[in-house]
Amino acid sequence: MRLKSKPTDFKVDELLRDDYLVERGEYRVYKVTKRKVTSLEAARALSDLTGVGVGDVSMAGLKDRQGVTQQYMSVRRGKVVSLRDGGLEIETVGYGAHELSANDSLGNAFRLVVRELDDREVRRLHASLPDVREYGLPNYFDEQRFGNLRHNQGWVMRELIRGGPEAALKRLLTAVSDHDDRRSMAFKSALHRHWGDWHTCRDIAGRFGQHHSVFEHLKQHDEFAGAFRHVATRIRLIHLFAWQSHLWNRALAAHFDRACSESERFTMRAREGKLVFPKGELPLPPTWGGMLPLPGERLQGVELADQRELFAAALKPHKVHPDQLDSRGVPGLALKADPRAVRVIPGDLRVRPSEPDPLHRGKDMVRISFTLPRGSYATLVVRRLIGPPRPTSPQ
Repeated sequence: MRLKSKPTDFKVDELLRDDYLVERGEYRVYKVTKRKVTSLEAARALSDLTGVGVGDVSMAGLKDRQGVTQQYMSVRRGKVVSLRDGGLEIETVGYGAHELSANDSLGNAFRLVVRELDDREVRRLHASLPDVREYGLPNYFDEQRFGNLRHNQGWVMRELIRGGPEAALKRLLTAVSDHDDRRSMAFKSALHRHWGDWHTCRDIAGRFGQHHSVFEHLKQHDEFAGAFRHVATRIRLIHLFAWQSHLWNRALAAHFDRACSESERFTMRAREGKLVFPKGELPLPPTWGGMLPLPGERLQGVELADQRELFAAALKPHKVHPDQLDSRGVPGLALKADPRAVRVIPGDLRVRPSEPDPLHRGKDMVRISFTLPRGSYATLVVRRLIGPPRPTSPQ
């Protein structure tokens, strides 16, 4: 099974609330269609066109760089603009009474092409459809949430929680991976070689145009927790949410592991751990009300004893006790409890008959479409439908 072989294989359209666009309002609204462009890159382009700072461009959420994605952005008193430039199109579409936020998005509509399928996978996909339409699937966070692992940075929040702000900062700024471009790898490697010589690190950061204020702080104070204040908010939040999402995934997977017999579930490996999928209805205690909270500091917001037990078990391999789940006053890295639905049911789920895949001889491809609420992952819907990959035969 292969997703995103071509950008047009993964199309996403943001769904706005019906009452957001109005005839007149203080905020100009733009439809942004992008291909191999990040949401932040598109926001910078829009800010240049409208003559505002990039921080004055509002959106409901970030969209994947891969694929063809359409989303909305707003600018207070923005002017009419239009852009068609390679992988980016910007069109003025109307007004909003307030700046666009996550509350204005109903979710996303997906149109996917899944390629390189064998006959067994096609049969399993069609057999899974009735259960997924009726019962849905666990609302796990998928790989896109865990860029920290993809980039070999590990759990920065865990290091902070265990009392190692220097180790956390060093991991954040100097870890290299195969996904780094040559310039990023050179920058990180130089910082790693000179770590502790804050004057030299500051000069290196200045030449590369990143994290200069972090090392200026260390040069003056030689204190690591405060240095995080100078890391970009977006980067801090990526690591905060990755850690919180990891704990949530581990807790929910452990629940289904216990609640389902081996014949009632299947598992798949992900970079951050094992994901457990019930084959039919999702067994959930009535007391949960269909929700498992994202945990706050010291498990704040997790009131049910069985849910607290699941999170405590998720923390144990990291050698963290629930009472230690605290960012220790590091600015911008406080865990906050937030409700999250345990189950997601794709809307209007449709699967076209399979057809030969012209990109992979002897294999099939299938076109799938559906809608999801914000914060749910289309890639997981496909993985649930197709099931685990065939085990690799020993050589």
